[in-house]
Amino acid sequence: MFRYLAVFLAAITLSACTERYRMASYDKPTVQLDRQSSFYVTLPADGRHGAGSSYNGSAANTARAISDALLTHVDKTVIGTVKGETLEEAMARAKQDGLGYVFQTTILNWEDRLNLLSGRPDRFTLQFAVYDVLSGQEISSAISSATGKGGPITMGNPSKLLPEPVKTFVDPLFQPAAATTATTAAKAP
Repeated sequence: MFRYLAVFLAAITLSACTERYRMASYDKPTVQLDRQSSFYVTLPADGRHGAGSSYNGSAANTARAISDALLTHVDKTVIGTVKGETLEEAMARAKQDGLGYVFQTTILNWEDRLNLLSGRPDRFTLQFAVYDVLSGQEISSAISSATGKGGPITMGNPSKLLPEPVKTFVDPLFQPAAATTATTAAKAP
């Protein structure tokens, strides 16, 4: 009996110690971008949870994670220096710098909640959008969220969760939709 209880408690503890990622909405890229593409990455306003105070550094960490993910596909990104820059300001800056695309991010929610006593996980929700500077058209957009590991012995902040949802949004910008469809069709019986 005790052994079953121990296994049950271990399963509950381990299930609370996994990170979760979710793409709430996603608009597929309308064009395939290539290695020659260049990006202006906006610096969002620092994240906050509800009406609480903002989490200093969350904006810079988010913009850096996006730039790092883009640099696996392109040679040039420029990160903005004005927190909460409007799309119009970002487009003008990108055009001035000769960049092809604006990657705009909004931190919708940022919870740096975990401490040894609470056991509550870190989490965030981000809104991504990529725009073509010349046409002003949106290329792709998404709302993505992440929840960190729960439990009494894990600590950190939501920034450690950024790479996975950012990569999940960025990578398809550079993958041809036709090739993906052809590969899927070829595998069908």
